[in-house]
Amino acid sequence: MAGPLAGLRILDFSGSIPGPMATLYLADMGAEVLKIVSASRYDVIMVQPPYLPGSKISANLAYLGRNKRSMVLNLKDQRAQEIVRKLIAHYDILIEQFRPGVMAGFGLDYETLRKANSTLIYCSITGYGQTGPMADKAGHDLNYIARSGIMSYSGRSGAGPAPPGMFIADAAGTANAIIGILAAVIGRNVTGDGQYIDVSMTDGTVVHNAIYAAGCLMNGESPDYENMPYNGGTLYDYYETKDKKYMSVAPLEPQFYAAFYEAIGRPDLNSSAGLAPQNLGEIKKQIQDIFKTKTRDEWSAIFRTIDACVEPVLTLKEALEDEHNQQRGMIIEIDLPQGGKVKQPALPIKFSSYQPEYKKIGVPASSHTKEILQELGYTGEQIAEMEKTGLFD
Repeated sequence: MAGPLAGLRILDFSGSIPGPMATLYLADMGAEVLKIVSASRYDVIMVQPPYLPGSKISANLAYLGRNKRSMVLNLKDQRAQEIVRKLIAHYDILIEQFRPGVMAGFGLDYETLRKANSTLIYCSITGYGQTGPMADKAGHDLNYIARSGIMSYSGRSGAGPAPPGMFIADAAGTANAIIGILAAVIGRNVTGDGQYIDVSMTDGTVVHNAIYAAGCLMNGESPDYENMPYNGGTLYDYYETKDKKYMSVAPLEPQFYAAFYEAIGRPDLNSSAGLAPQNLGEIKKQIQDIFKTKTRDEWSAIFRTIDACVEPVLTLKEALEDEHNQQRGMIIEIDLPQGGKVKQPALPIKFSSYQPEYKKIGVPASSHTKEILQELGYTGEQIAEMEKTGLFD
């Protein structure tokens, strides 16, 4: 059957990770996505190696551009702006990731484009939002999570924060863009009107403080490194193994830490220690010493059948090859145009009556430029003149 979002048509002016990830998920669920790229706009994510053998297509481009068409336009050129206005008659959702005011400078802001299509849903993703004293500042994921407060208690006492391996703020931008767009679609189905959506990656990361933010707003106290239940202030932590790998230990509830103490041969600690004993440092040292007597895989085998919320810290390669993730269908293969296949992460949402179609990998930005222009009624001669006069530069 058609995807649940079949019929939605999206113009994507975003770059880096947040917007492209959002439109990737939307495309995997059936939306038609057209990515518009400026040839002069450098996107560090899309050019990072590795590359598909014998091509200029990076793994990131092949993945983030999946199931999308792509065209190049010089948005500073008035002809490009006119092309976008023509596209708005056919595409009812737009997502962009420029700094505030940039799209307005092109004459492609929401207030202008809604005059051509009153049902337009327009989503802007920025680091700090469209308003506020920091709205115009540049930034990246590390800056947004720093300003959110999260990194002030995510780390080790005496060592401070460390750059996280994943893009936390970008993920917040992706999720909130998808939520906002789909909520606006539901609203449009009721009212017939589109609307503007302002997504700030910092806003999204501030609320990721979740229970800690709620507590701080109530008592005015900020959490610190290793002084809360979930940041190393209890037995809930990572422990090094004999082979210098790690196990995650998260037995929050009594039945789980009872099973944990039994499994490591220290049932005597259950009644006196629990999850957060008064002599926490000494108990954690004893546990650490125990974990160093076996390898990670030996501990994994011990806890495989024990319900104690203890799991190995896997490398990315191990996680992607893990039996559970394989059986969940989290890795898919897509045919390459030149033959062969490439593996990619799958859509992480399971539907009872829909299987995502992974039709094609992402392609170079200019791949569909002429095709799209022909669909809009431009002739081959007109397109050749556009190319000669810099419209695609």
